[in-house]
Amino acid sequence: MGDTERVGFVGAGNIAESMIRGIITSGCLDPGQIVVSDADEKRLIQVHKTLGATIAWSNAENAAQARILFLTVKPAQIAAVAAQIRPVLRPDQYVVSVAAGTSLARARAALGPAPRLCRIMPNLSASVRKSAIGLCAEGPAAAGELGPVHEILGRLGTVFRIDDEQQMAVVTALSGSAPAYYVMMADALIRYGVSQGIPEELATAMILGTMEGSAAWALGARAPLAELWRRVVTPGGTTEAGIDYYAEKGFLDIFVEGLARSTRRAREIGDP
Repeated sequence: MGDTERVGFVGAGNIAESMIRGIITSGCLDPGQIVVSDADEKRLIQVHKTLGATIAWSNAENAAQARILFLTVKPAQIAAVAAQIRPVLRPDQYVVSVAAGTSLARARAALGPAPRLCRIMPNLSASVRKSAIGLCAEGPAAAGELGPVHEILGRLGTVFRIDDEQQMAVVTALSGSAPAYYVMMADALIRYGVSQGIPEELATAMILGTMEGSAAWALGARAPLAELWRRVVTPGGTTEAGIDYYAEKGFLDIFVEGLARSTRRAREIGDP
């Protein structure tokens, strides 16, 4: 993007901060080219001091400057934010909704006809440029007009185009929410290690390193994952003892039901 172009974030919460950090560390924009607005002044100033982003003291001021405007707000805030920015939106702008569950139809009705529009579901791994990002546009033609948006998002990880908007709720569970589940599992592993006398610093390095290595191994393997994890299992061995217990307790069924509940909630909060 050009030196004079601006990318705006309406909302300065955790996902916005993660995306801003990833954009800045990628080198594609200077911190001053990123404009942030938020009703929480303390949070706004914190993001400015931490990352160097430019402050806009109103959402309309932010929208008027930005070529690409990310709506990193809660679904319930979309209507109010849209009312504030709609008068200044232009046909050459891109508005990207990051509000979980909010349909393109609802966002379009609130924003009006002016901007090009899409919705995405990233995750907090955007801060280290490793996010999996689901993107849904208003059709194939609209998707083809999102070049600058793809350019920015490509700096934050891998973009996956979702053609069926109904699947975005599932993407929310798999991409948006799942990092919490991975880290929660890592925390449980670490706490178990500590309970058995392993120093916390050592347990943390060991578990997070194992998670990173396991992901790299799975990505590089040319085998189905269901086959891959069985390579770790020796009959009558230590891994089998743990897996047999998980099977007995229905661990995988419980985990999948949690994903299903996350998906249902994404549909509930977006378009009540």
